[in-house]
Amino acid sequence: VITDFGLTVTFDWYSYARAILPTTYSGAVCGLCGNANGDPEDDFVTPGGDRAPDETQLGDSWKVGDVPGCSAGCGNQCPVCDTVRVQPYREDRYCGMIAQAGGPFQKCHGVIDPKPFLQDCAFDACHYRGHRDTVCQGVAAYVTACQSHGVDVETWRTEEFCDLSCPPRSHYELCGSPCQPTCRTPSVPAACPDSPCSEGCFCDHGYVLSGSDCVPRSECGCEYRGHYYQKDTEFYPSCRERCHCGADGMVTCQEAYCGAHEECRVEDGVLGCHPTGYGRLVVSGDPHYVTFDGRNFNIPGSCTYILARLCEPAPRLVNFTVLVRHEAGSHGDPVMMKRVVVSIYGYTITMERGRRWEVDSERYTLPLVMEDNKLRIGQEGNNIVLHTAAGVRVLYNAATFLLITVPDVYHGRLCGLGGDYDGDPSDDFRLPTGALAGNIQEFITSWKIPEKDGACSDGCEDGMCGECDVTDTTSYGRNGSCGIIRDAEGPFKGCHSRISPMEYFTHCVHDLCAARGDRGALCHALQAYAAACQAAGAVIEPWRTKEFCPLSCPRNSHYELCTRTCDVSCAALVGAAPCTWRCFEGCQCDEGFVFDGDTCVSPEHCGC
Repeated sequence: VITDFGLTVTFDWYSYARAILPTTYSGAVCGLCGNANGDPEDDFVTPGGDRAPDETQLGDSWKVGDVPGCSAGCGNQCPVCDTVRVQPYREDRYCGMIAQAGGPFQKCHGVIDPKPFLQDCAFDACHYRGHRDTVCQGVAAYVTACQSHGVDVETWRTEEFCDLSCPPRSHYELCGSPCQPTCRTPSVPAACPDSPCSEGCFCDHGYVLSGSDCVPRSECGCEYRGHYYQKDTEFYPSCRERCHCGADGMVTCQEAYCGAHEECRVEDGVLGCHPTGYGRLVVSGDPHYVTFDGRNFNIPGSCTYILARLCEPAPRLVNFTVLVRHEAGSHGDPVMMKRVVVSIYGYTITMERGRRWEVDSERYTLPLVMEDNKLRIGQEGNNIVLHTAAGVRVLYNAATFLLITVPDVYHGRLCGLGGDYDGDPSDDFRLPTGALAGNIQEFITSWKIPEKDGACSDGCEDGMCGECDVTDTTSYGRNGSCGIIRDAEGPFKGCHSRISPMEYFTHCVHDLCAARGDRGALCHALQAYAAACQAAGAVIEPWRTKEFCPLSCPRNSHYELCTRTCDVSCAALVGAAPCTWRCFEGCQCDEGFVFDGDTCVSPEHCGC
């Protein structure tokens, strides 16, 4: 970004940011980068003008907002990267190349001091235990600084060291032109300066940049009112105009109005018609169902059912189906969810209890983003989260809690056990024919999927399900048990205004009764309410202890009430990993370890 007053800001979309100011701003700026007055000794100043005693307090003083799961410092768990431990990473096979006499950057040493870059690179490499991408980013930072000053650097990447993989129809260049051909400027101007050049991925001959993609000129998009749009995209120049970018740069526009349950606003940086809200369908415990319109019922059967699907198609609505499979417990134990299957955009995503999951029968390592960006799957806390471009989202804790949210544009157009989402709970029990069911059992049976082996039960022999004894109900409803959910002074009090505790309390008592007071059933019920609260953005207080519902975590990890697993992962070391929700309770990798999709590992054991 270049301004008319001389400010230049660059960012590599991940870990390297740089701001260049004209000298006229000397002593007139503030923030983490100091006051630019030429004296590094007075840079650690807070917004109030006081001197910060250390880096942690300096950073915290300039914080603009809280991020769930993040803290100001690492407390007494800071990784020890003292001089002795950093030293190995200053060697040539790691960061030493930066300051190597006679190395690829020797021409730059007299222009930019390599020592601070070497120190930063070695410290980061120590912190992440030599992780390849961390080392490469540290060296690349010095390369960027050198090239921005017009200094030529020699080849430093090899097949064995920091090899750079480029997207389709592009290739790596050590010193690429600052004037790349784009769809807006397909020819490099004759006045283009030779420097400063930069290393990176550049389009192959015959291709030009369209956004961040290299395309043939015939596939270029459109320019409209000073903005560029890629081919075959739909966009809103204003809230009253919807346009389409077609072939040969042709833009066709028509008057547009947002549909029912939509409003025109900017969301994720895009102006357009977006949902006014979202509907929630919940399945929890010994399966209890709360439909999109809020109607409650239980299913004692151990069959596969259609949970939700699009039954009233409409333009621009994406078709989807969600199936759920129940499994009967042994010796009268409660029925539990075994499998959730989501079909959307031609993909079939299967999530099973025990955190096993597949896409089109193939297992991938999380996080997963499909090439067309229509599907994103990740693990957040104890939950598997599926996010789709259509706005349909699925959260499953791989045990006893399933949350499906759909945008309001699906209002009145769904069917299945989750109802039609028309705002009226009284008409939720509809059959596939559209007629109202005579009773709840007819409704449930009508959405059952035939099993291949035919082995599935509707549950409750003779149609009679056991009722809980009044004495047991009272006992299970106390504050030391299910009563924790609705306790006005309890750990979930901050959630009561967002998610009604009564439904979850009633379900908890039912499950505890069915499990004959088993503590595991209580913990699952409390965990379900905790997940529902955190998915809604509510802040809850600690409710687990070493004696009460402790969560056992794998090696190299520990329990946290508010963790963002996707932020502390192998994938996050390579590029920004998008977290789709707020923080969730779960197992957080210990300091010095990151999540590789299965377990917490030392960064040097991360994959590719």
